[in-house]
Amino acid sequence: MESIDLVQKLPTRLDAFRRLHRHTLDHREQFWAAIAEQLQWQTPFSYVVKEDFSIPLASWFWDGQINAAQNALHRIIEKGKGDARALVFYQKSGDAYTLTFNELKDKVLRLAAAFHRAGLTQGDCIALNLPNCPEFVISALAAAYLGITYLPIGCHLPSSIVAEDITASRAKLVIMANSDAYEEKKSHARTVRALLEDLSILISGETIEGIPTLEEYMAKADPSGLEPACPEANHPLFTVYENRLAGKHVGSVFPTGGFLVQAHASFDDIFNKALDQDKPQMIVNTLDIYKAPAQAYGLWGPLTNGTGIILIDEDLRVNTIEDILNEQPNPALLCPPTLISEVREQLGQGQLNTSKRFSVIASCGNALPPRLVKYADSILVKGPERVVNLWVQSKSGIALLNSYPTPELNRPGTLGFGALGVEPIIINDFGEPCKTNISGNLVFSQSWPAMPMATPGTTEHFKKTYFSKFKGYFFTYDGVRSDKDGFFWFMGRLDDSIKVKGQSLGASLIEGVLTSHPLVEEAAIISTQNKSGEDIVIFVVPRNKIQDEQKCVDQIKDYITDKIGRFAVPKKIIITDQLPKTATGKLFRSVLRRIAAGEEPLD
Repeated sequence: MESIDLVQKLPTRLDAFRRLHRHTLDHREQFWAAIAEQLQWQTPFSYVVKEDFSIPLASWFWDGQINAAQNALHRIIEKGKGDARALVFYQKSGDAYTLTFNELKDKVLRLAAAFHRAGLTQGDCIALNLPNCPEFVISALAAAYLGITYLPIGCHLPSSIVAEDITASRAKLVIMANSDAYEEKKSHARTVRALLEDLSILISGETIEGIPTLEEYMAKADPSGLEPACPEANHPLFTVYENRLAGKHVGSVFPTGGFLVQAHASFDDIFNKALDQDKPQMIVNTLDIYKAPAQAYGLWGPLTNGTGIILIDEDLRVNTIEDILNEQPNPALLCPPTLISEVREQLGQGQLNTSKRFSVIASCGNALPPRLVKYADSILVKGPERVVNLWVQSKSGIALLNSYPTPELNRPGTLGFGALGVEPIIINDFGEPCKTNISGNLVFSQSWPAMPMATPGTTEHFKKTYFSKFKGYFFTYDGVRSDKDGFFWFMGRLDDSIKVKGQSLGASLIEGVLTSHPLVEEAAIISTQNKSGEDIVIFVVPRNKIQDEQKCVDQIKDYITDKIGRFAVPKKIIITDQLPKTATGKLFRSVLRRIAAGEEPLD
């Protein structure tokens, strides 16, 4: 295999960067092989990639064997960073709970030993219904050490869906927390336990009668002599469920080798190689940890680069930001775009009570608008170029487009460039390449290392959804354009996806849930903009005349909470006799948006 030189530092000039990017595409397999060899492989891989989008197939680093936990802990400790901070958890009390890489490794191995003693082994699955907390990190690393796949489940979901997800995954163990994400946290844990009958459940935090604690589970475990698993590169590291259609759990299964390689490389490029100085030693993760982007940039990416993780036991407040900046060594911040708006609302016209700033802010989700970049520059970072955008979808797992924290490789509001070794393409509806500054469909003609597999039983859905519209391409459903300098710009979604409170919601999915309610004949959902992102407004046509409109609205909200989750409850539900439609029966969503905004009366 031909070797390729890897720079220790990214070019800061636009023309030099674009030449480097082109080089990584022209020598794609050599580039990714060299990146992969920066990690420790138990068995070297014999080829880099086999792919065929007609199947679809994407297999990276085939027959190589790699242990993710060893690369995140043992490998870093061997480099002399055992006493460096690996995990810091800011608790509601204001106290910071800290673990070094050595201490984190000890806890991970003890829990792995407890898993092993309980009979869990490579190929099994565990479910983690945990918030952003140390127990999640420790559990994920311990599972990976034994080759056990883990299923993160968001704490925003109702008990019934949590139980359904666990059942679908065939998990042999569930680890839960008394998370404040649940208003009735103890009843939530008991309800899940009742729904799952004899499945083993552990609780982290306060005790609940009849449910063992994680601490009790680990108490007698002895990690001495415990050997790490040797999972193949395609072995599932973790699974994420995105929705549930016709009784099947649709989601993504991320491969150990490819995900680890690309998470390591992407984090290194953005937070280390792009910077001459002020490289972060810690990163604050405020993304929901059950999502793939947080797994990449708030867990595996930083740890495999020797960068510590900071988690917070509540929404990020200004006083906590000040504490982190004053107490932690040169931190970076990973956040959704809405966080910058929230900080602005908390501070008003004020400033932080510290002169220290984040080395980099990485916004993951919608591109951060220039006005918020300008605000972040004045309050949170030293220079607008230090605010970068990460374009990540549930089916990419890792940023396939991103900007960099240097003046020539960043512009406010841009999605950035294709990641090194990845080529984004813009085509029109006829499959022809779009010219400069012409908006089109964002697609990829080749796979990337972290590209996931479909969850069991959903391969045809995966193929139809992402590979059928444009033959030979993976379709993202995003409309973008690229300018003369190669920057990509987001132009709009090309499906019915709505992003609310960090959650991507399909309008048709919610409408389908609503029409299953006995009071609802028809329903339509639209999004409206607010200062911090999107809200949803639902229009409902009742089956029969409604006597008490507010009671009907409350029942529908309760139904949404039960079937989807509290996060999906709309800002407003509007009861109407009919929905505006075209002559062919298609919804006039533009009319609904004007009605929701008060610009047009509801006739």
